[in-house]
Amino acid sequence: MFRLFFASLALFCTMSVAAMACPTAQLAGASYSFTGDDLYAPKTFAAAAGGQNALGNCGLGNLGSAYFNSAPSYTFDLSGMEEYRLVLDVDSQCDAALLVLGGDNQWYFDDDSNGNLDPMIDLGNSAQSNGRVHVWVGSFNNTGCNASLNLETFFAAAATPAPQQAGACPSYENQGQLLNFTGQQLYAPQRFSTLVMGGTRLSSCGNLGVDAWGQATRDPQYSLYLSGMQEYDLEIEVDASCDTVLLVNSADGQWYFNDDSGEGLNPMLRLAGYSALEGRVDVWVGSYGGGNCSANVEFETWLASSTPAVPAAPATTGCPSFAYTGATFSLTGQDLYSADTFQTQAIGGADVASCGLPGTGFASEAPQYSFYLSGMDQYRLEMIVTSSCDTTLLVNTANGSWFFDDDGAGNLNPTLNLTGGAMLNGRVDVWIGSYSGAACPAALELETWFN
Repeated sequence: MFRLFFASLALFCTMSVAAMACPTAQLAGASYSFTGDDLYAPKTFAAAAGGQNALGNCGLGNLGSAYFNSAPSYTFDLSGMEEYRLVLDVDSQCDAALLVLGGDNQWYFDDDSNGNLDPMIDLGNSAQSNGRVHVWVGSFNNTGCNASLNLETFFAAAATPAPQQAGACPSYENQGQLLNFTGQQLYAPQRFSTLVMGGTRLSSCGNLGVDAWGQATRDPQYSLYLSGMQEYDLEIEVDASCDTVLLVNSADGQWYFNDDSGEGLNPMLRLAGYSALEGRVDVWVGSYGGGNCSANVEFETWLASSTPAVPAAPATTGCPSFAYTGATFSLTGQDLYSADTFQTQAIGGADVASCGLPGTGFASEAPQYSFYLSGMDQYRLEMIVTSSCDTTLLVNTANGSWFFDDDGAGNLNPTLNLTGGAMLNGRVDVWIGSYSGAACPAALELETWFN
């Protein structure tokens, strides 16, 4: 969309730069191209550690706490990484932090793993490192300093698992490799390479509350942060060269175990229910006999085979309710002065009119998004949906008011314009429904304008 500016060119430049207030790959870092072979001889790059953008204000607070610039320090185009793992570490004169957007489009973060308050990230498989890898060198406390960024590859067979506490049962106290997906994104299966590891005998772990055998480590290999799971089941399948077991702790704290439901001696689990899948899901790939081997783990969503379970709530009608939380993002009015787009799935559900809400159409019980907004007093917020079906837009604002639109953007797409700090400063929930109750892919665009 085009914006007409009537202010001076200086004001345009100031606002455009200020709007990019979070780490984004849309801005370019210094670019280099390497192969896995090239990086077998370490490469070092000068960097200025620090930044103005707190991860917690950018929807990335689940990764950790630190400050980074909007533009990456470096952008690397990597190839031939199949037999390598890539280690990135920082040497600095302050408490540095490291943020990476991998070739798999996943975020990775570290603060102190390199010792002396310096960070290190180990990308263990080619899905993470092949392609474009963006790297930010930041700082924990927003204090800048000189630093150096080091890149080096190692043969994947040399990878060593993180130290595990001896005799410790699986626990969600620590996170595994962080993966963020929506239900729609996993409708195209995502596969990751990992190392199957023995550890503690699961049969001796009474804290699991489920019959389990084989061995697994204390920490999970993966911690999935899932959103938009209202109409999906999640299938997790392992393909390994040894006899593996699969242990999962779901978003509602339940444990699940499987041994051989996949092909051969491989495990597979299929989880259903909104309360089990919306949020953090931890995954352990263990070993039946205690040995180590390489494996692939595949995550895939399927349209729910039955009505998904939902969290307990005061209302049982299935009407849209702010008792539930959608995918969460923290944004300021200035952030949204440069439009942000969120990919989602328009879905049906309850008849909004029969729920006593404004409008005609269908929407789910839980919102797709819960935006925590601030600094909105001088802005008007525009929301526009684009999709391939007749969608609707339902919003509950920070002061509890409901708003609805059906076709305001044309072509059967909705739009809403909301103004006022009381209405926008705080939590704003958004439902993208459909006029007929059918589901289809959709995109939600948010943009602020001066009042």
